[in-house]
Formats: sequence, structure tokens, C-alpha cells
Amino acid sequence: MGGIWLLFGISMWIAKVYDVMTYGYSIIGLAYALIGYFKKDLPLEFIRWDDEKVEISEWQQSTRSYKWASIDGINVSATNLTLKSGPAGGTMVELKGYTEAYIEKLKNELTREQTIATA
Repeated sequence: MGGIWLLFGISMWIAKVYDVMTYGYSIIGLAYALIGYFKKDLPLEFIRWDDEKVEISEWQQSTRSYKWASIDGINVSATNLTLKSGPAGGTMVELKGYTEAYIEKLKNELTREQTIATA
């Protein structure tokens, strides 16, 4: 995305159009390029958990965190992970791209962790 903005900015410099948009495109393009460069090694999607919470991050979304005490139910199917938290809270994550072994791990470990947390 940053490359497109930067390309617009550079093309306006080449065409000698020196207005506010030229500077804006160039600055936005450089900013996007730098952010993309420094975040290139971060995973885009993940589901992780520990003794205190479950964290879910989907592509281009912020990480959501749920404490075990606030989770009412977890359902792991072959295609989705559904996490129920409160009367109208929780999330549903599509498990497209995850291996069958990882989905089995989710089924076994998340339901076991929830049982331990609510006991």
C-alpha cells in the first residue's frame, strides 16, 4: 500500500506538480513503507493462550484478549473457533489455513484450559 502512495508522490514530483498533495502522498508513502518494513516479521494471524488469557489476532485487526474467568464457552469445529464471553461478547474466528493437527490441539487444550479455569 505504501508503494502506491509513494509512486503517486514521486510521479507528481517528476511532473513538477508542487502542491500539498505531492508532499502528502510522499510522506504517507514513506510512512506506510517504513511501517510495513518494521512489521514484516510479525505474524498476521494467531491464536495463543496461557494460564491467564486467550489472545486472538486476525489479519489486519488488533489483538483481542479474553481472560479465562470471563469466558463462558469455547467451541472448536473443523472450520471455526467460537469463543463466548458475557451476554453479547466473544468472537468467532475462521480456521481456514490452519492444519488439522493445530485444530485438534485447539480442541484438546482450549477446552481443557477452560475446564480448569472454571472449576
